[in-house]
Amino acid sequence: MNHLRESRQVNDGNAEVSRALNFSSDEPAVVFRLAWYVVASKPNLILDEHSEAESKDFQGSAKFSLRIAGEAANTTIQVTKSKSSVELTARGLDEVALSVYLDDHLEAMSDALAKYQALPEEDKAKLRRALVAKTCWDRVVREILNKAPANDIYLQVAHGREMMIQSTEGENGVLPVTLTTAAWLSKIESLPRDETMPGNIASELAKKSIEWKRETQELISRYI
Repeated sequence: MNHLRESRQVNDGNAEVSRALNFSSDEPAVVFRLAWYVVASKPNLILDEHSEAESKDFQGSAKFSLRIAGEAANTTIQVTKSKSSVELTARGLDEVALSVYLDDHLEAMSDALAKYQALPEEDKAKLRRALVAKTCWDRVVREILNKAPANDIYLQVAHGREMMIQSTEGENGVLPVTLTTAAWLSKIESLPRDETMPGNIASELAKKSIEWKRETQELISRYI
């Protein structure tokens, strides 16, 4: 795997630093979600925006707000199938801290991809579903902050729940996330689907989704 480096200053006084990892995989969507997991498994991080095009030339992008070396920063993941690369860009005040952050995370991405590729096919399938669930919980928080209609949030919770059920199929016991997401789907169903959730319910759900995120990350860590 080749590591490409780029560093440049931007006009507002912040530094912007990029790193790219070239990968050999015919599953760019998995690479994207592995990179998402590596970046977004840390606490106090918020998804700002994301896009994912399931076309012949897969393209995935996600931007997160976080703190690096105690300073406000943001980081962006971009995966493009045609380039066979995952690019990680960080923007903030301290260029040295940004570089250290990117180098650490790029190494973790490379390690996660190697571990994924070494798994048996059954475990790969379970991990892929858990990785999708992880993105759902981040997206729930984003939808709440965007004051999206309750239906949009319902769809994310339902999809995340289904992915978690499939990722633990055949195992003994039931994960708490399976039960609590079912209860929340019932609660959301009782709300007007095309309206924004009441503030108290939205706040409670945002907190709960962080618990689901933590539980899902524990499941993912079994594999990578």
